Amino acid sequence: MPNTAASASETALNNASQTPFDLPLNMWKVIFQIFLTAINVIFWLVPLRMRNFSENELGLGLANAFSGGVFLSLAFGHLIPECIHGFEGYNESLPFMIVLGGYLLIFFVEKVAFDTDTLLNDTSEELKGDQDGANMKTVASSNCVQDTSNTGRSAVILLGALAVHSILEMTALGLADTFGESALLSLSIALHQPAESIALLVAFLKSGMPKNQIAKYLSVFSCMGPIGVAIGMGVNEFAAPIVDSIMLAAVAGTFIYVGATEVIPEEWEHQNHKYKKFFTLLSGIVSIFAITQYSMNLEAKIQ
Repeated sequence: MPNTAASASETALNNASQTPFDLPLNMWKVIFQIFLTAINVIFWLVPLRMRNFSENELGLGLANAFSGGVFLSLAFGHLIPECIHGFEGYNESLPFMIVLGGYLLIFFVEKVAFDTDTLLNDTSEELKGDQDGANMKTVASSNCVQDTSNTGRSAVILLGALAVHSILEMTALGLADTFGESALLSLSIALHQPAESIALLVAFLKSGMPKNQIAKYLSVFSCMGPIGVAIGMGVNEFAAPIVDSIMLAAVAGTFIYVGATEVIPEEWEHQNHKYKKFFTLLSGIVSIFAITQYSMNLEAKIQ
């Protein structure tokens, strides 16, 4: 009887870990990463090749607000509870301090070391000015005369900050244990990354760099995602379970930063469509929490 029960439990666990088309989970992570990298490249390459481009501010704002809710829900409803189990036998406050450490790491990179908020705001104002009818070529030429070196350096600094951000963000995809979790993370990142790609592109266009040089810099940025996924997959595959839990805690802190400190303040800086954005934020939180709770309940029943 015990052997039969153990066999049934093992079969159920294997069924729960099945993936579409019976492809290995790591293969699906690679597929998701190719998809995300393609989105990343499209959102800077297509506008780069266009003379003028504009953003759908409402659509991008709603997608950004939804992704903020997704990141917060994943952090508090899934990643933190999951990583706590790996710290059994350790100090109870340790996982929460590592979460805080992940938050502070991104905070240091983006607010202290590089001040990316100022750079992003500058590029946003430049883009809005262009949309209002200003001649971008005239602005670019005057910038080249006055402070091309400063804006070029600012663009490279912004690239470095967002590269670190992207690596840590994508590490969560590499650490995912199920197909459903991988798909959810990929969706949330796909909703969030286009805004970063466009902002980074505008920063380089503002610097007056040649387009072929801009393409080289942005290609480096697009390579950060695969690096992050590879790090997560390596930790998940070869490292001790406690290392996996430490990485999950740090990534949870990163997600809290993205949702609470980056996305939400950015979308509510101006009061346009604030109610639509708020309910979109709530829908991201509730939907992802419901999905993660359902999957966790299924796993509990199987065990």
